[in-house]
Amino acid sequence: MYRTLETIFRRPKQLLTFLILLPLIGLVTALLLPRSYESTARLWALRNYDINDQTSLANDPSATPAHTQATALAQLLQTRTFALTIAHETALASTLTLDANTAHNPQLLDDALFRAISQGVQVTDSGNNLFVVNYKNRDPKVAQQVVAAVVQQYALQAQSIALNLGQQQLKDSQAQLAKTRNDLSAAQTAESEYIAAHPQLQGQLQTDPQYTLLHARTVQAQAQLQDIQTTIDTVYREIAQQGSTNSFFEVLDAPMIAVQPASRLGLFLIAGGIGLGLALLACSVYIIILVRRNRAVYTPLDVQTTLALPVVAQLPHLAPTTISALIDKSEH
Repeated sequence: MYRTLETIFRRPKQLLTFLILLPLIGLVTALLLPRSYESTARLWALRNYDINDQTSLANDPSATPAHTQATALAQLLQTRTFALTIAHETALASTLTLDANTAHNPQLLDDALFRAISQGVQVTDSGNNLFVVNYKNRDPKVAQQVVAAVVQQYALQAQSIALNLGQQQLKDSQAQLAKTRNDLSAAQTAESEYIAAHPQLQGQLQTDPQYTLLHARTVQAQAQLQDIQTTIDTVYREIAQQGSTNSFFEVLDAPMIAVQPASRLGLFLIAGGIGLGLALLACSVYIIILVRRNRAVYTPLDVQTTLALPVVAQLPHLAPTTISALIDKSEH
């Protein structure tokens, strides 16, 4: 510990140089980066992202319309087809810094465009129904184009996917409906046969355990049949509605071309934090190297460790002036 403290306090200038220079380099680098412009669209979710709102609420009662739609759009942005459709409809490629190999290779260019869209477009829910789409780019027109394309493609894709989900749900529900009808018919037949086989129970059927069980099965099958039929009717209405208009969201604030660049406070904080972290790391490495290279002797134990000789006697602590006087006398 003594060696470490001595190393630190003997070289404050070098350590302060690390602590000041590296964060300053980070801030200057952030300052020299091109300014970015942000475009934002605010959308109002009209319903949960599900072909059947009742099914969605039953699966997750806490999910808000804005949250389900923001989640759906964020997932679509992670798909290559959706992201590249947006990129190819805009001038995004002209704003990317690409090497010659990437610029002339369609596969590598698409990879770069996909990363720019999937990582750059941000979707957040801001309340029960409001969700926000924003994107930053050094060209304000491209930023506005990307956000507008995201909203447009989401409207198209959401409608198409919802229709496909509705058709699949109809297919599954109709299969369940046919099975439930057979179950209901079998339950009604079993109940009727039991009544016919036990005429002596007329007027006492409600107290007969076997009949009670058979009748409960019939009632349960009727309830299931009604629930499935209700679901089918709801899905039919949703499909008809989807076929005519977008019922998922409305655009409250269309994306605009930004006039002022986005604030770089967050970028400065990140750059300064990285520079400070590197400075602390550099200081730590520098101190470790100096401590390891320090061969000074401070205690009798250091003498024995360094020279492998026993300590016979030890002079008391002397002031620096006394030591200088002793050295001068020894020289004479």
